Amino acid sequence: MKLTSILLSSLLCTACLSAETILDAGGDGATKTEVSDSMIGFRDTLRFYEFAQQHAILLVRIDNRDTKFAISAKLFLFAEGTTAEDMGKWVNNQHSDGLFADAPDPKASHEIPAASCKVLEHAAADLVEAPNGKFTNYTVTFAIKDVPPIGDIRIKDFTDKASVKVKSVEG
Repeated sequence: MKLTSILLSSLLCTACLSAETILDAGGDGATKTEVSDSMIGFRDTLRFYEFAQQHAILLVRIDNRDTKFAISAKLFLFAEGTTAEDMGKWVNNQHSDGLFADAPDPKASHEIPAASCKVLEHAAADLVEAPNGKFTNYTVTFAIKDVPPIGDIRIKDFTDKASVKVKSVEG
């Protein structure tokens, strides 16, 4: 009986040490925020996936200079105890005028390899007029997949769509 208890205890400790944190941007546990404009007009589209329980934010950036839609992603990790509200302040500061002086700084950030970030397709949706010209609003379908583990964190493969506004040639 004693040997069984020791083995069981050892197995449980090993399981705890090898526990993996899985970030599922396509699941219900992520809060999405999309930003494609600023005070001076349309900009790169930023898609933030906030994982409050894991204290992490995945940022996907889609370039709006042309229809090549260059894409990149970065994972930001925050200290234990960082609240969803605090992470929301950090997100706001990334695309606005830095309203929140008390927003937390990430404790670490990790670039997602370019090979893991792919634009799958895009389609023009409509034409949008802004003070600085005409823009074509595109729906861009992208995938983040085959991301190597980052420590004990794994980003689950996902596909999503974002709106990206590209300045029209005549605009």
